[in-house]
Amino acid sequence: MTGRAHMLGWRRHGVVRHVCEATVAVLALALSIPLVAAPKTQDAATSAPSYLTPVELRFAPDGRRLFVVCEGSDTVLAVETPSGRVAGRVKVGRKPSGLAVSPNGKSLYVSNECSDTISEIDTATLTVRRTIKAGWGPAELVTDRSGRSLYVANSANNSVSIIDLATGKEIKRFLTNRSPRYVTLSRDGRRVYVTNVLPELRPYDQPPVSEMLALDTVRQVVQERIEIPGVIELRQIAEAPVAKGSYLLVPFVRPKNLAPLIRVEQGWVLTHGMAIVRPGRNPLEETGRAKVTQVLLDDIDQFYADNFGTAFTPDGRWALVTQSGANLVAIIDTAKLAARLKQYPPEEIANRLDSAREFVVKRLPTHDDPRSIAISPDGRSAYIVNRLADSLTVIDLAQLKVAKTIDLGGPKELSVLRRGERLFHNASYCTQGQFACATCHPEDHLDGLAWNLETPQLGRDRVANRTLRNISETAPYKWNGRNPDLITQCGPRIAKFLFRSEGFNTEELHALVNFLRSIPLPPNRHRSPDAQLTDAQERGRAIYFRTRTNDGRVIPVENRCNTCHPPDTHYTNRINTTVGSNTQYDTNADFDTPQLDNVADLAPYLHNGMALTLEEIWTVYNNEDRHGITSDMRKEQLNDLIEFLKTL
Repeated sequence: MTGRAHMLGWRRHGVVRHVCEATVAVLALALSIPLVAAPKTQDAATSAPSYLTPVELRFAPDGRRLFVVCEGSDTVLAVETPSGRVAGRVKVGRKPSGLAVSPNGKSLYVSNECSDTISEIDTATLTVRRTIKAGWGPAELVTDRSGRSLYVANSANNSVSIIDLATGKEIKRFLTNRSPRYVTLSRDGRRVYVTNVLPELRPYDQPPVSEMLALDTVRQVVQERIEIPGVIELRQIAEAPVAKGSYLLVPFVRPKNLAPLIRVEQGWVLTHGMAIVRPGRNPLEETGRAKVTQVLLDDIDQFYADNFGTAFTPDGRWALVTQSGANLVAIIDTAKLAARLKQYPPEEIANRLDSAREFVVKRLPTHDDPRSIAISPDGRSAYIVNRLADSLTVIDLAQLKVAKTIDLGGPKELSVLRRGERLFHNASYCTQGQFACATCHPEDHLDGLAWNLETPQLGRDRVANRTLRNISETAPYKWNGRNPDLITQCGPRIAKFLFRSEGFNTEELHALVNFLRSIPLPPNRHRSPDAQLTDAQERGRAIYFRTRTNDGRVIPVENRCNTCHPPDTHYTNRINTTVGSNTQYDTNADFDTPQLDNVADLAPYLHNGMALTLEEIWTVYNNEDRHGITSDMRKEQLNDLIEFLKTL
């Protein structure tokens, strides 16, 4: 067994090797030495190759072509089946995300997440027919049965739009929970379902609750908001055939964030599974509401992180779920799943780690970061898109084995950044594969939770998760500011306190940190493209930089907004500050000053996430005027200040 294979072997069997002080010292010394790139690995400083980074795929109605969305190259590929040849490609907008095929197969609709547009593509010529204006951050999308309406999840402003395809105009918009991304049309065409990555905003000391939205496509109204308690990161949705009951499968992450992370060694900090949702028919009556059961896809001594894509075979015999943190696809015997669900009440089976072995018949290897699944119309093959490998894994569904891998034509060399991104999404570095960096930072962002990390006094010092976007120049790190750089943050700390393993070696840590430094900010839609502020934003800016209160008193320099949040350093002075936000459960009173880039996307707020909105920071948690002088402000002044903050 090779050294690397041996290392992964003991990880998978749960052996824990803590990083001792001597190891930390050696690692620190090693990190001061210039790193030598591995063979076929480009240094981040050189021009990086342009990877395809495929994220979504759909079959043409006749099954002869497979359309693949590539967010890295801003293209859509047409792949011939079964040859696997890339027959064509078309350029679309920035960071394409979702893909819908019209019922007649003549049009593709591609959501461009960073362009806020939808590209309509002629499938015969592979040319963009028109560009449709969308909401903020359009993610997945689907047409209705007639092909006249397009339903689009707007991930950046928490809504779903209905677009009239005849005119290209939005005709309705529905509010959702946070970060809606995944959309599917029911088999009978009467409902559209939408899931959200982030949970509801709730008190930081309460378990999370996520939501699935059900829309009535006939009346174009909300049919039901289905709550799924205790979980986050709802992903793609699959509906079972009618003969199997038409229930929905939705992958999720089930966090135990209210308990100390000392339990990583015993498992259960983050489990991974799926919700079985049986839609209701009349949500106005209690008996007509959806029924939700949760079941885990982990085993007792091995976890399968970050379940993502899901699909049923046409006959419903098998259900497939990609496990992107483990680079696997799980194949589920649906008859055995149904039998298992009858054995235990819903409240018990949700937490059982002995269920998956009863109905998961195989876990097949994919390449890096498997995401979406498409089943061929004849039911013989499943195609899985490997986001960080620029490839497709093809599963033979008759023999339940990997038939082949289709290379989509991306660069063959492995850059430092690409390797770092793979490490970020790989859960094998954590004890028993429980979680990856990406598990708690979906979309390189945050999970919306407060966590009880291991501290000298267990059960104290709960802290909210923080975004990784644009963090390169915002050191120090952690809410207590004790990690001076990302090497410290992601090296010994993660190994000892989070992964409970030996963590990343020196070269891997170098690649991971380079990737983290490269994570950009998404577009700020609260800011005008020409950088001109609205009247309200201008008034808010004046308040942000004010030096006197409404009644003329001088505001002490240390209590002015721009003192702790100066504009030229990502709106953070990069030091710890006491603003009176500590509670009886905190051992410290001073916390790292957070950056304010895209602050509208960073809820919940304050060190433990107790402020659910920007307003609450000052209306609920600043009664003593220690976090800026705000008690003299009129309501409209606070509103203006917040409108300005959203533009940062």
